[in-house]
Amino acid sequence: MASKRKIIVVLGPTAGGKSGVALALAKKLGGFLISADSRQVFKHMDIGTNKDKGDWRDGIFYLTGALRPFDKLRAGEAQRDKCYIREYMIDVVEPDEPFSVGDWVESVKKILKKEKDQAIVVGGTGLYVSALTEGYELPGKFDAKLRARLEKQVAKYGWPYLINKMKKFDPNIEKKIDVKNPRRVIRAAEIVLQTKKSLKQGKGESQFEFLKIGLDVPREKLYEKINARVDAMVKEGLIDEVKRLLAQGYKKDSSAMSGIGYRQIGLSLNGEITLAQAVELVKRDTRRYAKRQMTWFRRDGSIRWVKNSAEAQALVEKFVRDLSTKLKTQNSK
Repeated sequence: MASKRKIIVVLGPTAGGKSGVALALAKKLGGFLISADSRQVFKHMDIGTNKDKGDWRDGIFYLTGALRPFDKLRAGEAQRDKCYIREYMIDVVEPDEPFSVGDWVESVKKILKKEKDQAIVVGGTGLYVSALTEGYELPGKFDAKLRARLEKQVAKYGWPYLINKMKKFDPNIEKKIDVKNPRRVIRAAEIVLQTKKSLKQGKGESQFEFLKIGLDVPREKLYEKINARVDAMVKEGLIDEVKRLLAQGYKKDSSAMSGIGYRQIGLSLNGEITLAQAVELVKRDTRRYAKRQMTWFRRDGSIRWVKNSAEAQALVEKFVRDLSTKLKTQNSK
């Protein structure tokens, strides 16, 4: 039996501390990171997607796109001393470029084929994580015409119409996606209606073995961290970032610009609400998003929940040890 490559996944709600835990594990294992964040794939959108904030990112070397060479860094003293950790799937496409869950999975597979060090997937986009770990059958190519048609149907008939269409192929679709998130519904519809199968149909034997670690943060503490993060974003220049993106011609109703933070600040810049109201809306909508993230992840019984980096490290050490023992047993038969 061929050995399976072990992949660690660190997930949880926004502002929950998963990035710091993932970085600590990467340093410990000499590994690299793969971002599973559907907003951080967009270039020029840094503050609102929390790319470059926090002391934990001081040791990150970004690899824009899927496979940018990093030979110069490898040859450097910092890389030999393991001071820097490589992170993929940040700044992949322009804000007005389409990017689907299928694009993300295919890019990640290419990265895993090239990189032989320990991979640690980190992020809060549940559909990305599920598509990778559960082997969803995905369309091979983004279909712009299908997306436009789906968006027109939603505009005319509403979201329940689209969800009911998916139920023909996947009766349990409402339990698998965040039905309150329009982008997630559209992405799921693209998969289900193109493949004409349930999200989990067509799953073959995976070449990977996954350890999924979830960060469990008390709700009150999480909400405090979210509020503080939004205040920090505003101080660091979120308003100017939105102004710059709009000035560059990116439309406010595009997928990227309609995300939390950008949408509300855009309303303020357009004079529809005050800045103070916009900031409060960003906080509220981020808290609601975090709640939906946890609802998604709690449905997955394979996630091992931890409260801190030490607990995560203990799980990883056992995962690596148990997998190594299992492979030795298989190879001796």
